Amino acid sequence: MLQPYSADLCERVLVAYEQGKGSQVAIARRFRVCPATVCNWIRQAGHEGHRGGPAGVLGPTELSLLQALVAETNDARLDEYAERLFGLTGRRVSRSVMCRTLQRLKLRRTKRPSGRPSRICLRLPPSVRLTASR
Repeated sequence: MLQPYSADLCERVLVAYEQGKGSQVAIARRFRVCPATVCNWIRQAGHEGHRGGPAGVLGPTELSLLQALVAETNDARLDEYAERLFGLTGRRVSRSVMCRTLQRLKLRRTKRPSGRPSRICLRLPPSVRLTASR
């Protein structure tokens, strides 16, 4: 049965990777471990910048300005928020970044009505329908 790798071996592999002693495959051969194991250890240690998800695009000042924009007008479209933020900070962001940022900040927007109400299903109360058919 295979034994788990020691914490000391993991630490030596990570130090070798940080010092740039070779590629992940070369380090795996040097320490006689699987390349996937080296990749997993690096990912778990957070050396690739992916710990806890991607870093946010907007900084704290932009986030506070965005919160003020949403508090001011909460019925704007994502493009409108992006343009207003660009006007204030000079930093351009995409619609998807704006959407993810608003979701992460738990800021709710109200939707505008998209058009006139449908006239296909005008429903009358049952009492009116009975008297109209007689």
